[in-house]
Formats: sequence, C-alpha cells, structure tokens
Amino acid sequence: MSIAFTWGVPDPVAAEGSDAQRLQKFVDTALTLKRRIDLMLALPIDKLDAMALTHELRSIGQS
Repeated sequence: MSIAFTWGVPDPVAAEGSDAQRLQKFVDTALTLKRRIDLMLALPIDKLDAMALTHELRSIGQS
C-alpha cells in the first residue's frame, strides 16, 4: 500500500528575530512534528483502508 501525504510546517531556518526567537521556532517545529508522529503511530493502521488512512494522516497534518 502506498500513501502520499504532506505535513507542511514552516521552515525554522527562515525564522527571523533574536537568537532566542529563532531557537523557539526550531523547538516549535520539533514539537509539532513529534505530536503529529505520535498521533500517526497511535492509528490502527491494520484496520484502516488506504482512503481512511490517507484521511487520518491529512487530518493529523492540519492539527
């Protein structure tokens, strides 16, 4: 099964501001990705068909 999806997040490299503000953008990005990965890993993948799985992954990306 092949599933395609994206979880676009702002690139923290493009962040402007003080060193602390830029560091916070990296932390925010890492936390967003961690939360989304945790949600993805909690999905009952073996019980979802490709369409349902794609829907769930896209929903996670909007959180």
